[in-house]
Amino acid sequence: MINAVIIEDEPLLGKNLAMMIKTYCPDIKIVALIDSGKMALDILPVIQYDLVFSDIQLGDMDAFTLFEQLENNNQHIIFITAHDEFALNAFKLDAIDYLLKPILPEDLMHAVNKALDRMGSKDQLPPLYGAFTTQKSGKILIKSNDEIHFLSPEKIIYCEADGAYTKVYLDDNNSDYKLVTTHLKKIEEVLPKNIFFRIHDALIVNCNFIDHIKYQKRICVLNHNAAIEKTQLKISERKYPSFIDFLKNN
Repeated sequence: MINAVIIEDEPLLGKNLAMMIKTYCPDIKIVALIDSGKMALDILPVIQYDLVFSDIQLGDMDAFTLFEQLENNNQHIIFITAHDEFALNAFKLDAIDYLLKPILPEDLMHAVNKALDRMGSKDQLPPLYGAFTTQKSGKILIKSNDEIHFLSPEKIIYCEADGAYTKVYLDDNNSDYKLVTTHLKKIEEVLPKNIFFRIHDALIVNCNFIDHIKYQKRICVLNHNAAIEKTQLKISERKYPSFIDFLKNN
């Protein structure tokens, strides 16, 4: 089964295309219906897909601009449009095919067969993407269990290592954490350096939530909405001097 996404700014047309694909191309499974370029920039990097059916004029941007911004340069794309003047640009992106609306079933099946032939020549399908990444909007994406959260960095109170996983605590009136399948070191690379500091090998804190520091005990006390009592986190002796310098200069 091949996972595919549809990018179409007219939802009804997107649903109709999905029905056509289900009827005439049973080897294709539609895993996402996307109705704007911005939504595509947020969703495509975090889902597993093998093939894209994309309209060219998406309202907020054109599809060529969209695919230039995506980090995955190995896209398998079938462009769909009501206009034929974009064909040259489509093939510059090495598009599999270029279909004109209204789409005929035989044209759709022909395009999908071309896609299957091309993907069949590859050794493997595209991998899953990171579970904790920065979006172009500046928000942090957290993929936890079967949920995807798009958060402002300011909402993250602290992150705690848990083996190969990381517990991400949020300022959302909920004491529960989000368990992310990403090592703390990778998360440290993504978080804004001006507000987050790694106070311990197992802890990164958002300094905006610091209430006070117990300097003799090397304890960082955080004040936030997610807990009844203030959170107390251990600062390592090795990290303490640079942490204090960071707080003085920020």
